[in-house]
Amino acid sequence: MQTGRWLGRWGLLMGGLALGLILAEVGFRFARPDAAADLLYNAPDNAPNGLYSTHPDLYAVPTAGFKGRQESLGYGVDLRINTHGLRGPELGAKSQPRWLASGDSFTMAAQVSEADTFAQRLGSELKVEMLNAGVDGYGTWQAMGRYQELDAALDLDGMLLTFFVGNDVHDNVRWTQVQAEAKRMRAGAPLARRPINPVHAWFYKRSALYAGVRMMQRRSALSSPDHHERHRWVSELRLFTRDGGGVLGSQLPHTDAALAALAKMMKERGDSLMVAIAPPAFQVQRERLDATFSLVGIDPSTASPDAVSDGVRSLLERRGIATCDLVPPLRRAEEAGGEMYLEYDGHWSLKGHAVVSDTLAKCMKESGFTR
Repeated sequence: MQTGRWLGRWGLLMGGLALGLILAEVGFRFARPDAAADLLYNAPDNAPNGLYSTHPDLYAVPTAGFKGRQESLGYGVDLRINTHGLRGPELGAKSQPRWLASGDSFTMAAQVSEADTFAQRLGSELKVEMLNAGVDGYGTWQAMGRYQELDAALDLDGMLLTFFVGNDVHDNVRWTQVQAEAKRMRAGAPLARRPINPVHAWFYKRSALYAGVRMMQRRSALSSPDHHERHRWVSELRLFTRDGGGVLGSQLPHTDAALAALAKMMKERGDSLMVAIAPPAFQVQRERLDATFSLVGIDPSTASPDAVSDGVRSLLERRGIATCDLVPPLRRAEEAGGEMYLEYDGHWSLKGHAVVSDTLAKCMKESGFTR
């Protein structure tokens, strides 16, 4: 009799616990996540294994023939890489102008389907083949090297480089270091990723409650001034502050050199070039700026959110490179309630890609790149 009572109480306890977890999960799904979620959630951990392979000069390229699925909170996307290492289907004979959409994860856009990427939308709008050559973590030098590799085989007519001001300036400073690292790796091998516990990986992609708890733990860890990731974020975010102008001034020449080399290469090949200035989420959404800067101990009142994009735009104008500034249209759309960025991820949402595509189409038409 007592055993039956004990089992009944145990069942009630377990049932209550399960119900509490379900209600908590529902609550977390309907609540807005931490405004610094793109740092705290660390969505790149959810990239599928095998998507990238090592490259002796560029560090990494998409693995030819790869097929897989990227899942995270808020999206699940099927990815395919063709035999040229481009996101999308295999290419047929050239029948219209071919442009290479180059850049980092904002170009790859693994958070949305192929049809919803700005590159695919733009190609359809302009009646050109806009090939997706985005690679997570790429800087300007790598985008240029990728164009050089693909031009002979694909008979390219132009490059649309998406310059992400969130870290491309920093990436261009590190280019020699990246090259050295690439030389030490075995070319063509799957790009090594840090081991991730499979239980963590499953829940992290699917449970807002689990992700919320992990983000709280990560916030606590990043509060330590000695945390290794905090140093990296501070070095990148310092460029977006008024007192970081000296650092920005010392780093921009590396980007200027890369842009000059890119413009020279494209001119020698007789191909067109346009550079799109892409802002990080905190440059467009003020609440993300406050949360992101505070997270790593930078006073948000010292922020100068347009410092980097203004600096890069000045370089492009001085070099006579056709430019499309995505900051104003993304801000206008955000202020109108558009939610241009994903909640748990600092990349563009479906609406964000639509705004970017429309803006780029207008810029390319005004620059005379399309009929």
